[in-house]
Amino acid sequence: MPHSEPRARGGSRGGRDATDPPAGPRTVARLRRVVARLRPKLLTRVALALAAVGLLPVAISSFGLVDINRDAMQEQVLRTHILAAQTAASRVGAFLATRTALAGGLAASAALADPRSPAARELLGRELRALADLGVLAVAVVNAGGEEVVRAQLSDPLAKRRAQVAFDLDARRTRAAAGGSPPVVRVDALLDGGGSVRLACDGAALGEIVVPDEIGDQADLVLARADGQVIAGSAASLAGYPRRMVESALSGRLRGAGRFLGPDGERVLGAYAPVPGSGWAILSRQPSQVADAVARRVRRQAALALGAALALIAALSAAAYASLVKPIRELVGGEGQKGPVGGDEIDELRSTFASLQRGLSDRRALGEVFLGRYQVVEFLGAGGMGTVFRGWDPKLHRAVALKTIRLGDEVLDGRRARLIASLMNEAVAGARVHHPNVVAVYDVEDAPDGAFIAMELVEGTNLERLLWQRERLSPGEVAWVATGIARGLAAAHELGIVHCDVKPANVLLGSGGSIKVTDFGIAGLIAAVEAQPGAVFGTPGYVPPESLLGEGYGRAGDLFALGVVLYECLTGTRPFVGGSVDETMMATLARSVPPVERRAPEAPPELASLVMRLLAREPAERPAAAAVVAELERMAVSPVHWSVETPVGPSAGHESAASQWIPTRPTAVRASVRPPAS
Repeated sequence: MPHSEPRARGGSRGGRDATDPPAGPRTVARLRRVVARLRPKLLTRVALALAAVGLLPVAISSFGLVDINRDAMQEQVLRTHILAAQTAASRVGAFLATRTALAGGLAASAALADPRSPAARELLGRELRALADLGVLAVAVVNAGGEEVVRAQLSDPLAKRRAQVAFDLDARRTRAAAGGSPPVVRVDALLDGGGSVRLACDGAALGEIVVPDEIGDQADLVLARADGQVIAGSAASLAGYPRRMVESALSGRLRGAGRFLGPDGERVLGAYAPVPGSGWAILSRQPSQVADAVARRVRRQAALALGAALALIAALSAAAYASLVKPIRELVGGEGQKGPVGGDEIDELRSTFASLQRGLSDRRALGEVFLGRYQVVEFLGAGGMGTVFRGWDPKLHRAVALKTIRLGDEVLDGRRARLIASLMNEAVAGARVHHPNVVAVYDVEDAPDGAFIAMELVEGTNLERLLWQRERLSPGEVAWVATGIARGLAAAHELGIVHCDVKPANVLLGSGGSIKVTDFGIAGLIAAVEAQPGAVFGTPGYVPPESLLGEGYGRAGDLFALGVVLYECLTGTRPFVGGSVDETMMATLARSVPPVERRAPEAPPELASLVMRLLAREPAERPAAAAVVAELERMAVSPVHWSVETPVGPSAGHESAASQWIPTRPTAVRASVRPPAS
């Protein structure tokens, strides 16, 4: 070390003579004096050491980036293309699956047995109006010979022209076909008696799917048919794509990626993935020179980062020297001053450079990469049917509620696919209910161990939590809540959708006074997943008697559950309660319900009477949802705004109701469990 000998000679004495040699040539003496002046003192060496420690993480990361070679960068680009192609193929597949499910639902309708009948025409017109929001332009029925029998289409001239383009497409080899600009899609579903149902759909969403956001502006991402025609994407044709890549992609059976030789001899990086069941494929490409340019840019950025870090450390060291080290050295070596100062200033210097070290080493940026549509923000709650999270839709910039449906590892892949399709049908059906008193369904996605539904996020609380806090509601509040629930059920029943699990936890109370029913049809899906013979899935005390007797669940069952909810809101107690599921079930089947006015004398007679009629054990004796709405609206209820503090749990003596499996009783026991007349 070059400073060892001067340090040994100089010791800790404070004059220039102490560093001079006792004798020798003048040149050697002058050189030693220069070295002594340039020799860093203790605090300077500490500053340099701390600066080196602070620079070490930056240097390591910078040299790591510089060491990235062309092959590594190309591999990264290929992985990005694979991900982009597979993601786009999955989204296109979901687009087709949704519309295929719609066509299949229409094909299963009994009214289409005679397509020329007035009932068939009315069905097609009604379904077209309901599906217009999903981009359906026309619905047609064709016979086994391919001749069109009947058609319902939107009245807009442009929509008519686009629908005709869709119907002229050739879909003989697949269940779907697409073409036109902007694209239109034709989907077929076979009828039992021969022939098929055809949907003409707007395919503009396909153009939004194949946008190469993940792979950069210099890349192309396209959706192509088996005949090589481009349906949508950033390239008008496949002429610029490598031939071998196009042949593999349009085979419809393979997915892959690699380095290909383009038509003009240029090396191309690309990937491809088939769209299941359609004969279509997603293709992406990017010139390999782009990856080379990225590698060079990364090297330049690494060098700039290292230089900037060195400059920053030098500037900070100079500032620290001028503001602290130099004054300390002057105090140590100045005339008339005492010897070296104590440790306070040294500690302050050490603290300063330690802060510099932390500031330079703590420069990692924390970010979350989300490859799907939604981001999970926080946990909201869990129940018997899944877990609910607060989510964020980065595309539409809105908060959503994400509800998971657990399928479990024991569900085989084939059955899992059928259950996911069933879940999508439920979500599509729920999305058709456009009503202020029904939680809007936005989307459905599958996951490795289940699926989730994206729906409207209602800021507020639910009726179950409100009852935990207050035990019962005033008659005016009950009438207002009942009106909202009944309106939502009536809107769903009009479309043939049954809730199957009406209870306080599924009634959401918005902070602005809104009342919304959620989870339409989810109980039915759980029953399909966990099918148990001789059992019904629901919430004990809310399941109607006919369902407990094995006679199924219909619209009247929703009205019975509504009666249970309103009885609980008015009286603070449930009409059917037992110490176990079996006892609650027998109470529902056989126990007489105490009149509302006995437990809630303040309840208006017309409201109490309506609740008791809803609790009738015979489904035919219960009023329909539309009639319930009419009765409640005649009671002239006033709007209610909720101000609820969310409790930590149920109040004492109030057991939270959860959906579960309930054993049914044979229909033959109906007569034996009929309650005595009161």
